[in-house]
This record gives sequence, structure tokens and C-alpha cells, in this order.
Amino acid sequence: MVSREARHASSRLEAVPRINCGYYPTPLEELPRLREATGMRARLLIKRDDLTGTGFGGNKVRKLDYAIAQAVEDGHRTIVTIAGEKSNHARVTAAVCARLGLRCVLVLNRAAPGTIPEGFKPASRFVYEMLGAEAHWVESREEREPAAQLLIEKLRSQGERVAYLPLGVSYPLGALGYVRAVREMLEQCDRMGARPNYIFHASTSGGTQAGIIAGCQLFGRGEIKVVGISPDDSAAEVAGRVAGIVNGLYRLLGAGERQITPEQVVVLDRYIGAGYGLDTPESIAAGRLMALSEGIILDPAYTSKTAAAMFDWINKEKLTERDTVLFWHTGGQLGHFYVESRKGERSGEYVRE
Repeated sequence: MVSREARHASSRLEAVPRINCGYYPTPLEELPRLREATGMRARLLIKRDDLTGTGFGGNKVRKLDYAIAQAVEDGHRTIVTIAGEKSNHARVTAAVCARLGLRCVLVLNRAAPGTIPEGFKPASRFVYEMLGAEAHWVESREEREPAAQLLIEKLRSQGERVAYLPLGVSYPLGALGYVRAVREMLEQCDRMGARPNYIFHASTSGGTQAGIIAGCQLFGRGEIKVVGISPDDSAAEVAGRVAGIVNGLYRLLGAGERQITPEQVVVLDRYIGAGYGLDTPESIAAGRLMALSEGIILDPAYTSKTAAAMFDWINKEKLTERDTVLFWHTGGQLGHFYVESRKGERSGEYVRE
């Protein structure tokens, strides 16, 4: 029986403007061969948000459903956001903007020296350039936000109607995409006769984990342990961001009496290795095992490390035959690929032709 709170949350969710940027529902599948290969006694499922489609898919598509809809409703025709050079977020934002005829301006920090083969560019950069996004480059993560705000002031002084999207679309409005995704997932689970009590996923800017936590609570599945795996920042940093977004979601959906603290958010940071986007022996092995057993490709920065964490829990027998575990695939497979740079290409300065 659907609770009154769940009905209220669904009603509020439907009242928020939304553009369907992706292809839903994404598949929810069993992973029987992976379960056998790992000796896992728990039931194992995967939610395929690598198949959301637009801009090669991934978790950012669901967040843009709400963020871009609000920007369009408010009359904005230019979208400014921040990201790294290899960013999935930049790629998908550029794709959605191209699809809707919006101007996309990216403030990007360069990748760390030595992480891109000489003479090549990341495949995601190739795609967002192909999609017509305009790039403004800075040298570090810390410079992105101030540079973006200065750029927005300049564009507005020129008469542009500009909307700013924070990193990863990770704020309450964007995170609504994952509240909706939880509702979708729970309906699929009901049809399969599955009742997950663990969800493993990658968590960094916080919006995906916040939406999953809020969705589980509001739709009556608060017992699910949502385990975020950080690929870069400390667990404390990520948990703080997630808690802030969750509480914003509660207010947005009329459940402001609920509150969550960072201490209630589960984030693991022991699987980062040498740094963001850098493989670990465990993440390489996890990606190969997923590919060989199920024909599913993970990405090197996020989902491979998430799988490595889940496999570590299996090896340590933290997951038992009483558990049903859901692995949420957030996409990013283009991170494996690079495209040869060609002479005469724009170098990526801020340009409008």
C-alpha cells in the first residue's frame, strides 16, 4: 500500500517543470554470472543509467530534466556550467543544450599533466566541442566558480539571459531527477519480486546520492543502505554536500519536517587510490570482471571504483544471502577513450562565432 507521504511526494514531483532529456525507464537487470564469479551469496542487480542516451548517457541526464526545464521556463537561452576537461557533465549538458537550441558555455579546468596522451584529447571533450559548446579554460578546480561568475556578469551585461548550473547539476532541483529515478527503480523491483537493501553507486558532487536517499525515504524504503563511493574528495566533504542537498529536497517536496545530518550519509573514500580518474589495481580488476562476466563496461573514474568497493565488501563477507544489492551504473564509459587532436582546431578559448 502506498503511504500518504509517498503520494504527496509523487504529487509534488509531478508539479515541478520537467523536460524528458533521456530514455526512461532504464533497464534493471539481474547479474547472475557476476554473482557466480564473485561467490556472492546475496542477490545482485544493476540499474543501467549508462543507457539514459543523450550525449552518451549517464546520471547527469536525469538531473538536467529538471534543471534545464526551469531554465527554459524562466526564459534563459544561455547555460553556463563548470566541470573538468574530461567531464561527463560537460558532455551531457552540451548535448541537451544542442537538442533544445540553447547556447552552452563551459568553464573548464585542465586535466592533470600526464593524464592525457600527447597529441590526443579526451573523447568527452571531442564530443562537447562537436556539440558546439564554448569553452573558457582555467588551470584549477578552485578557479572555476569565480571565473564562471565573472563570465555570467559579462554575458548578462551584453543582454544574455543566463542560467547557471552548479557542478554535476548537484543541487536540490537537479537531484529531483534521482528522486524520480528511485520511484522508477522501486516499481521495477516490485515487478521482479526484488527488495534491495543496499545500493552502491559513485558519489562526488552529491546530487545523485542525495536524490537516492531522499527517494528511498519518501517512497517508504528508508531501510535501504545507500553507499556512496567517492572517486576524489574525502568522505566528510561528500557527506556534507549530500546532506545539504537532501534537506533541500525535503523542503522542495513538502517534507521539510524531515532532516538529515552528514553523519547519517554513508560515503567511503578508501577506494580513491592515487587520485581522481587514476586507476587502481582493484578498479582495473573490477572493470574486467564486470565485462567478462556480464558484458557490461564500467568507466575508469567512477563505476570501476564503485564495483571494486562492492567486491571488497563481498570478499569481507559484509554482504550475505539475506541481502539484495543494487549496483547503480552512472555511466562515463567515454573516459576510456581519447581522440587524436587535429591541426587547426580551436584551442578552446572563449569564442562566439
